[in-house]
Amino acid sequence: MNSVEKQRIQRKQTIMTIETRLKINISEAATEHFLINPRFTIQSLAGSLNMSAEDIFDLFPNRRAILEYYYESRLYLYQDSITEIDGYDQYTLSEKLSHLFLTLLDSFEEQREFVLTTYKEWVVWNKRKSAFIEIFLDELKTIFTNDPKTSRYSAIIQNRLLWKSILLQFHGLIAFWANDSSRMRENSMALADKWTSFIEEIFYTHIIDKGFDLGKFLWMNASLNKCITGENVTFPTLCGREQEIQEKDHE
Repeated sequence: MNSVEKQRIQRKQTIMTIETRLKINISEAATEHFLINPRFTIQSLAGSLNMSAEDIFDLFPNRRAILEYYYESRLYLYQDSITEIDGYDQYTLSEKLSHLFLTLLDSFEEQREFVLTTYKEWVVWNKRKSAFIEIFLDELKTIFTNDPKTSRYSAIIQNRLLWKSILLQFHGLIAFWANDSSRMRENSMALADKWTSFIEEIFYTHIIDKGFDLGKFLWMNASLNKCITGENVTFPTLCGREQEIQEKDHE
């Protein structure tokens, strides 16, 4: 058993505890109460779950925390789904990214009205530290850094800025999904597939490597360095000729 497989097993053991599953059930029930009455009481929520209000307060400090946990828990369900997939470690970059995005879309579909009502304010524009966003970024980091097929120099741009740019694109995917009237949101799934394939193409085809190699060559080549100065850029073939003329003028 390799280290990645061990991490997956440990993740399942630590994330999907009985308490976590209970919190997920509470948050999902809370989304339904929210749509009926955004100012629902913890007592009414507890009654629908055959729990006491005290039991819920032991897990959450307030109503908003319960509702925000709904988004956080979607990623726990995603992480749990990975442990059930045989050969997940052999997935390509696009396949792993697609699984992340489509699993979230499928989960959001179950509480679609709640997501359409709250996602923009509570996730996209949330000024407080969002557990959903932090876990999402961590998942992207894990997917990219554990992929042995990415190009050599791509590691240079694999950083938090890249994860955040993909997060912004995911927000765009949610906006597309919100307006998708196709059968079973087929267009949203197609967009996610094409988008992740494009990302894979960039990181697998060594375009980044070739770009860095070209830049390195241009920078290290002495004759080019002499020709690229300040505001003036001259062609290398003319540069040498101009130098000869200048040397004759000095003589």
